[in-house]
Amino acid sequence: MKLDLKSIARMGASTGAMMLALTGTAALAQPAMEEDAQTGNGGIAEIIVTAQRSETKLQDTPLSIVAVGGPELERQGTDSLAGFDTFIPNVTIGGTAAQGNAIINVAIRGIGGAPQGFITQEGAVGIYVDDILFARPNGALLDLLDVERVEVLRGPQGTLFGRNTAGGAIRYVTKQPADKLEGSIKVAAGQRDRFDVSGMLNLPLGDTLAARFSFAKKSRDGYVRRIIDNSYVGGGDSTTMRGQLRWNPTSRLEVGLSADLIRTSDNGQPSLSTNFSPTDLYPAALYGVSIPGDPPPSPAAYNSLRATAPLSVSPSGYTNAASDFAFYYGQVRGKYEIYGGLTPDLNKFKSYGLTGTIAYELTDNLTVKSLTGYRDIDQIQNQDWDRTPIPLVQLNDTTNIEYFTQELQLNGSFFDNRFKWVAGAFYYWDDSINTRRRFDPSAGANSASQGDVGKGSFESKHIKTESVALFTQGTFAVTDALSLTGGVRWGEDKKTFTSFREGRGQVCIAGGQRVAAVGTPASCPAGSVSTPAAQTVNGKWSSVSPRFSIDYRWSPEIMTYISAAKGYKGGGFNDGIQTRCYRSPLPDCGLNEYMPENLWTYEAGIRTDLFDRRVRLNLTAFLTKYKDQQIQLADPGPPPLVYTVNGDSTVKGFEAEFLASPVQDLVLKASLGYVDAGYDEDIRGASGAVAITPAVPFYRSPKWSYTLGASYKVPVGEAGDVALDLNWGWKDKQLSYPSPTNFVVLPSYGLLNGRISFEAAAGWSVAVFGNNLTNKYYLTGGFDPSGPSSKPTPGLTGVAHDRVFGFTMLDVGRPREVGVELSYKF
Repeated sequence: MKLDLKSIARMGASTGAMMLALTGTAALAQPAMEEDAQTGNGGIAEIIVTAQRSETKLQDTPLSIVAVGGPELERQGTDSLAGFDTFIPNVTIGGTAAQGNAIINVAIRGIGGAPQGFITQEGAVGIYVDDILFARPNGALLDLLDVERVEVLRGPQGTLFGRNTAGGAIRYVTKQPADKLEGSIKVAAGQRDRFDVSGMLNLPLGDTLAARFSFAKKSRDGYVRRIIDNSYVGGGDSTTMRGQLRWNPTSRLEVGLSADLIRTSDNGQPSLSTNFSPTDLYPAALYGVSIPGDPPPSPAAYNSLRATAPLSVSPSGYTNAASDFAFYYGQVRGKYEIYGGLTPDLNKFKSYGLTGTIAYELTDNLTVKSLTGYRDIDQIQNQDWDRTPIPLVQLNDTTNIEYFTQELQLNGSFFDNRFKWVAGAFYYWDDSINTRRRFDPSAGANSASQGDVGKGSFESKHIKTESVALFTQGTFAVTDALSLTGGVRWGEDKKTFTSFREGRGQVCIAGGQRVAAVGTPASCPAGSVSTPAAQTVNGKWSSVSPRFSIDYRWSPEIMTYISAAKGYKGGGFNDGIQTRCYRSPLPDCGLNEYMPENLWTYEAGIRTDLFDRRVRLNLTAFLTKYKDQQIQLADPGPPPLVYTVNGDSTVKGFEAEFLASPVQDLVLKASLGYVDAGYDEDIRGASGAVAITPAVPFYRSPKWSYTLGASYKVPVGEAGDVALDLNWGWKDKQLSYPSPTNFVVLPSYGLLNGRISFEAAAGWSVAVFGNNLTNKYYLTGGFDPSGPSSKPTPGLTGVAHDRVFGFTMLDVGRPREVGVELSYKF
C-alpha cells in the first residue's frame, strides 16, 4: 500500500528548484509570536491567530475561537490533547468505545466523529499540526511538545480547512526556528512513578537558515490494578521528537521542513468490566447453554476458545458462568481494580511524519504557498475486554495507515489592503488496512482462511480514499468598521472499500474462478464450492460548501458579527457483509453505502475589550441544522454489527468567555458553554425498526460546561517571580455512545488543577503542580452491550437492551496526581 514517493520527490524538487532559482540572501524572518496574557500596563494583551489562513487579532476574527498559548497550557496542567477539553466549553475529547484512548474521539458543540474509530469511518473535527492535516484519529491524542498555542475553531471550517471539519477544527501551532541561539530542558516527577523529560534547542545556522529540535520522553505507571499479577494499567511510555528547518534565502522566499516521530506503548487502557450478565449471548454460548431466541451454541467455536487457556481458569469447569465470573469480579474491591486476563493487554503506536512548506511573495500583495504532508502509522492493540482469565471476548487488532496531503494557496490583497483573499487547491490520498483476530463464542479462536488454530478468527478491512478540492474566501472592508466575508469550497471524495470476514462473503468457486449460483434458493453448482471471499465496493461523493459573514466594529472596544457556513463529511460504507453473497438480496453483498452528511451553522457573536482593556467578554450564539447526520449504531447480531445510518438533527447553544485583569499581574478567567442537541425524527436501524427517537439524548454532548481560573504573579525583587495558578473545569453528564441500547451515561464531573512556581530571572524555575486535586472519580468513556434485555433504553421505549458481551466496559479517568518540575531556559 505504498505511495509513489519517488514521483512526489521529483515533483517537490522541481517546484522547489523553480522557487529557489529566485533566491539571494536575506536575514532570517522572525516567526509570529503570541503576546503575553497582559500588556505592560496590566491590561489584556492581543492574541494573534491564523484561523483564517492569515494573521488576525483574536478580537477581530468573526469566528468562535479559543486560543490557548503554550505557557497557559503548562500552567493549567495540560500536557496533551487528552486533557485539553477540560477547560474548553462545548468541546469533548476522549477515547473510542471499547478502545480507550488509543483512538481519539472529538466533538465540538455536540458534532463529532465515529465512536468506535473504524478505518471506514471519519470524524467531523479536523486536527491540524502547523496547518498540515493529521487525518486519522489513531494516535491523535498528541503530546503538546514545544507548542506556541492551540486554537479551537468552533463550527464548520470547510471553506479554508477542508475535509471533515463540519464540527470545527483544532489547530496545533508549534514554535518555529528563529534567528537566535536558545534552548530549554525540563524534568518533571510525580506520583505513580511519573517521570517526564523534554527539551528544545534552537540553532541559527547563518543569516538565512535556522534549525529547531525538540523532544519529550514521558513515563508513568497506571492507576487501575490488575489483581492477577499486581500490575497497573492506564500508564505507559511515550516518545515524541521533532526536527525543523527554516530557510529564508531572500526576503520574499521562506522554506520550512519538519520531521517528527511519535512512539507510545502501554499494557492496557484504564477500563473496567462490570455488571456481569450470565445469560447474554456470549457467556451462554461459551458455557454451551441454549437460551430461547438465541442461536444454538457451537461446540466447535466454544471448544476452540476454551483451548486457548488452561481449564483451571473456569472454577466450575465451564458448567456455571455466573459462579465463575462472580469468583473473579467478587475479588474486585476498589474503584480502580480489575482482576485481569492471563496476559496483559498490549497497545503500541508508532508514527512518523514529514512536512514541507514553501511560501514566495510574488509581489508585495500576492503570495503563493505550498503545504505538503506525509504520515505513516502502525498501531497494535491486543485487548482482553472481559478483564478475567476466562477466554470470553478478546481482540488482537493491527492497523497500518499511510496518507499524503498537498495544498496550494494563493493569498493576496487589493484596493489598498481593503480586500484580502485566499484561493487554493487541496489533494488527499489515504491507504488504510485493518486486520483483526477475534476471540468470541460467535467466531471461535480458529481461522480456516488463514489455516491456523488458536490465533483467532480473521477479519480485514482495506480502504483507499482520494479527495480533491478547490476553495476561495475573501474579506472586503466596506468601511473601516464594516467588513463582508464570503467563501466557497468544492470537494470530491472517492473511496474503495474491501472487506473480508471469516465464513462470510461466500461465493461459488470452481477451478479457482468464480461461477454463478443456480436454482432457487440459489446454491453453488456441482463441481464448485461455497467459499468466503473478499468483497469490494466503490463510491464517490461531492459537495459545495459556502460561507458568509458580516462583522461590524462599533467602537475600538466592541465588534459584532453574524455568519452562516455549510459543513460536509463524505459518505462511506458499512461492513455488513452477508454470509452467502449469491443468496443476499442486498447489493454488493451487504457492503451498503451511507450518505454524506451536510449541515448549516448560523452564528452571531460579540467581542468586547472594556475598561481600558482590563475586561474581555466574548459571547457567541449558534444554531446548526443537520441533514443526513451520520449516526453509528450497533446490532447485537449474531454476529454483532456496528454500522452507520443517516438522520436529521438540530443543535443550538451559546458560549460565553470572560477574562479580567483588575490589577497588575492578576488574571481571572471564566467561561460557560450550553448545547441543546436533538434528533428531528425517528431513525431506523438495519432491521427497519426505530433505533433512535427525538427523545434520545445526543452522543458526546454535555448540556452545560464551564471553567473558572485565576493566575497571579508576585515579583520577588530582581530574583524572579512567584506564579500561582488555579483552574477548575466542569462538564455535565454525557453519553458514551449514540445508541440507547448500549450507551453509558457518563456522570457530570469537575476537575481542579493547580500550580505554584518560582521563575528565576537567571532562566531556571521550579514548580509544584497538582492535577485533579479533589481526587474526583470520573468516567471518560464506556460501552454497554450487556443485558438483561429489560435494562432501560432512555428515549426509546419498548425496545430490548443489547445482551451480547455479558459485561459493561467503563473507562476511568486519572486520579489525583501531585508532582514537581524543574526547568532551565537559555
